[in-house]
Amino acid sequence: MVATVFNIFLILVGAGFFVVFTVRAKKYGKGVAQGIRFVGLIPVLLGVVSLLLSTFYTQDIGEVIIVKNWDGALVGTTDNTGLHTKAPWQDTITYTTRNMLINFYQSEGYSYDGGSARGPQVTVNDKSGASANIDIQVIYSLDPSAAMDLYANYGTQTNYTASYLSNDVRSVSRQVSGRFDTITLLTDRSQYQQAVQDALATKWEPKGLHVEQVSVQEVRYPEEITNKYAEAQSAEIAKAQALNEQEAAKVRAETKKLEAQIDAETQIIKAQAEADANRIINESLTENVLRQQYIDALTEIGKNGNLVVVPEGSTPLVNTPQVSE
Repeated sequence: MVATVFNIFLILVGAGFFVVFTVRAKKYGKGVAQGIRFVGLIPVLLGVVSLLLSTFYTQDIGEVIIVKNWDGALVGTTDNTGLHTKAPWQDTITYTTRNMLINFYQSEGYSYDGGSARGPQVTVNDKSGASANIDIQVIYSLDPSAAMDLYANYGTQTNYTASYLSNDVRSVSRQVSGRFDTITLLTDRSQYQQAVQDALATKWEPKGLHVEQVSVQEVRYPEEITNKYAEAQSAEIAKAQALNEQEAAKVRAETKKLEAQIDAETQIIKAQAEADANRIINESLTENVLRQQYIDALTEIGKNGNLVVVPEGSTPLVNTPQVSE
């Protein structure tokens, strides 16, 4: 709007010179009057060209532009890239819809750039009351349809980030930390950062802000807490080792017991098999079988002619030596 007023002032000044020296051409002389009139046309031309150029504005990818009247009334927004037009007395305010970063880490002081912010680490208290410093990073984006409301309530995007978003990140981080104990924050901060992300998303979604990612880079407790945690970890490791050794001893004892049981069962099976074999043999040796085996044995021996078989009841065998021819 200031530029528009200045351009109108140039036009009026140039037009004034032109009119005055046209009217008083006789007084100053025709040549002098024409020269001054020509000089007066220069600011007129500059003002007109500048006014015409002020009716155009360009828009880049990832931007939403708010158009505002000279009286402060908001006319509307554009979120399409390219060349746009407006009235000379209207101003434009640019909001970024790209992914923006709020980063709190080990630094001093705050700095803001549009929707992005940087500041010192956040101090939180966990469920047990222990205090810790965290480095947290929040990536978010803005819905173009929400730009007008945000401007109406907070003004520029930088002011909105400084007065609202940064405070939200800090306050939500502190509130959520009270749900988690020290061990969880030290060993599994992914649970904590997901809880922060969910809480921010719930709070920001109605305002047209989308939480893309929350990352807790580091959790720093005082040295006495980390030392106690290290001691507890060592005790847990020793306990786990002792339990493992105990379980291994149980397994070895059970293995030996099982091996002894298997060996005993094997011996029983062998003994039973041998007994069954002897029983079968004994059952198969009937009187007829024994008599036949006896006859077969005598027959085999008598093949060489050195045995004589006599009837039963007499001397059974007579040894007759061979007579040489």
